[in-house]
Amino acid sequence: MLADTPETRELSPADALEAALDWWREAGVEDDFSNEATSWLAEPEEKQAVASPKPKKPPEEPKQTPLERAFEGTAGEAAIGAGDGALPASLEKFREWWMSDKSLHHAGPELRLPPRGVAGAKLMVLVPEPVDGESEALLSGAPGRFLEAILGAMGIAPHEAYLASALPAPLSLPDWDRLAERGLADVTRHHIALAAPHRVLAFGRSLAPLFNVAPEMAREPAVVTAGDNTLPLLLAPELAELARSAPRRRNFWNRWLEWTA
Repeated sequence: MLADTPETRELSPADALEAALDWWREAGVEDDFSNEATSWLAEPEEKQAVASPKPKKPPEEPKQTPLERAFEGTAGEAAIGAGDGALPASLEKFREWWMSDKSLHHAGPELRLPPRGVAGAKLMVLVPEPVDGESEALLSGAPGRFLEAILGAMGIAPHEAYLASALPAPLSLPDWDRLAERGLADVTRHHIALAAPHRVLAFGRSLAPLFNVAPEMAREPAVVTAGDNTLPLLLAPELAELARSAPRRRNFWNRWLEWTA
């Protein structure tokens, strides 16, 4: 009689794998070798979600060329101060207007510097514009220290001088003739009238158009009509020119002595 054939049973995948491993262990094979590297780590699943697009950068404003910067603030613009009507009637209001009026300069308030001093000073000192790098106050850098030495030699204390600039912020290659025509000359005279100094000393003969002084007369003492007053005016070389030239300092000092004699 034949023995009963045992019933076959189906192995689960786990049991089949375990049986295969047992067979290899009994055969003395415990390690798996291959000439090719095998990655035993599961590959990361690809994310099915669609990532949100990165926010687009705002379009950059086109950079100005040197030629465009040279003509900046001069072509096709309205008259200075015309948009706000009459100019401020007090020195305090004028300083507020000076720091914000867009027709006066394209720069924002953070790049502008106000005048320094009080009304009725012995001398009003006018420079073309703040020097690049000045951020705390007008004439607070090297030109300001040089000016302090000049005022000391003149016998004028710091509180006796009113310091101002023709523009509230630097401007690339300002065309003073064009600016004067647009209304900066009227603004300058109005500023002087509010400050009410005894004399006006302008460092920079390029400012002559603001006072209606012809270029050939820029070296001679002049006057400026500011409101109801006519004040003595002297145009001198810029502070930087005086600082680097001993002959110009000597000539300036002689002219100052003659002007104040």
